[in-house]
Amino acid sequence: MIVVFALIGANIKKAREERNLSQAELGAKLGVTATAINYYEKGKRKINIGDLYRLAGVLGKPLEYFLAGRSAFAAADLKHYLQDDMVRDLVYLPVVGTIRAGEPVLSEQNIESYLPFPREMIQAATFALWVTGDSMTGEGIEEGDLVFIRQQEHVDFNGQIVCALVNGEENTLKIFWKDENGVIYLKAANPNYPDIMVEHEDDLKIQGVYAGVFKLPRVPDIYNPGGGNGGTLMER
Repeated sequence: MIVVFALIGANIKKAREERNLSQAELGAKLGVTATAINYYEKGKRKINIGDLYRLAGVLGKPLEYFLAGRSAFAAADLKHYLQDDMVRDLVYLPVVGTIRAGEPVLSEQNIESYLPFPREMIQAATFALWVTGDSMTGEGIEEGDLVFIRQQEHVDFNGQIVCALVNGEENTLKIFWKDENGVIYLKAANPNYPDIMVEHEDDLKIQGVYAGVFKLPRVPDIYNPGGGNGGTLMER
């Protein structure tokens, strides 16, 4: 079983609960058992595209909702973390949208969805964010990637990749650097982007540090050509 079916299953569960349907009630509408719905939601059973279309109609959601706004393919290296017939030890990681000043990172209004990942893959991550733009390509972080973030309010070392707010604006992912004069810069990993100088330390709020990345293969997205609407990291 590949992780993509667990991702789809998490969205099936979310949509079902929004409609206040039990697994048995949803199964009755689709002509399947409650056990089948349970297996779909846990990612233990693959759902074919025809059944997913029917399910989307019953739950009143577009097809791309269940694909998490991304291409419905899983990275090959995920197979290492999974058994053939059962997903092992999954952790549901919150995917956070735009974070603004004064709001706790994991406040309810910031969390857009939860996605399941093997515990050993996410390690110490607290939340995740979808990436837009190419400012961090030099670190292997590309548009469409999902980055794992460990929530903390301090930097461990110069050169660490951080998720931060600058001047109360939207969150950004950059390399933290403090020079010998104590001046802080947020640096991109792409020469096309200038450094962001933080004039006053109070203008910078560290929300977390980079803890890993989940990549989907770069394949045409026939269901959502324009990209997803999940949480993103702002380019600056």
